[in-house]
Amino acid sequence: MKRILFLCALAAVFARGVEARTFRIMSFNIRLATPADGINEWKYRRADVVEYMKTMKPDAFGMQEVKPEQLEYLVAELPDYDYVGVARDDGKNKGEYCPVFYLKQRYEPIESGTFWLSETPEEPSFGWNSACRRICSWVLLQDKKNGRRFVCANTHLDHVSEPTNIHGSELIKERLGKVAGGLPILITGDFNSYETSKAYHNMLDSGFPMVDAHKVAKKCEGMRSSLHIWGEIPDEKAVKIDFAFITPGIKVKKSCVYDSYLGDGRWLSDHHPYYADLDGKKF
Repeated sequence: MKRILFLCALAAVFARGVEARTFRIMSFNIRLATPADGINEWKYRRADVVEYMKTMKPDAFGMQEVKPEQLEYLVAELPDYDYVGVARDDGKNKGEYCPVFYLKQRYEPIESGTFWLSETPEEPSFGWNSACRRICSWVLLQDKKNGRRFVCANTHLDHVSEPTNIHGSELIKERLGKVAGGLPILITGDFNSYETSKAYHNMLDSGFPMVDAHKVAKKCEGMRSSLHIWGEIPDEKAVKIDFAFITPGIKVKKSCVYDSYLGDGRWLSDHHPYYADLDGKKF
């Protein structure tokens, strides 16, 4: 009897030892740097953003509205991470980035790229009457410990042109499907789209199926919405436009729209950061 109890205890310890770790994916529109934001100008909140990222310790994350000076600061202050991505206006360093950051000690980039959401995705371009050039940056990562591979991508759809978002979401699914070749895919972004929109449903259904991590999470926490515009929009009246779309079958332990209010009229950004904790068996 004692031997049986010992073996059961040993099995329990072993099970805990091999239990899949949590993989945290995050999307965060950090708001471009502008003096018009007053006390919420980038220079006043950038240290808070970095501290938040260090506290949350995501395995990978996508950011939107990242200007070159912001990217330079983030790279310097987040030494555990590397990134992929180019600026949207010239394919180099002019304009906003949609970078994908990843823990560089854990993951190795195998392949990466950026494409424009337009009829000419290989070059800096506007698409379908968009107000801005819109891009999607992606990276094929390999876990250095177990060799598993997966694709992380990040985008920012247009705030004016619905056709850009409809066609752009289709293009994202088409191109990433070819890159992944059946590997797990994680897509973060500010989609400037409601859950009722065609672009949102394209992310779920176009080409190959994906799921909204927030919808399939075992537990949801935090705010109802993600866009608040420095608190001007009350949470009960705001909407969630920042998402993480993932390959079906990946369990989501927790999903959270984090309350980014710092007090005294100060915020991390005009969007709340969004994260999802995934079962790490495939990462």
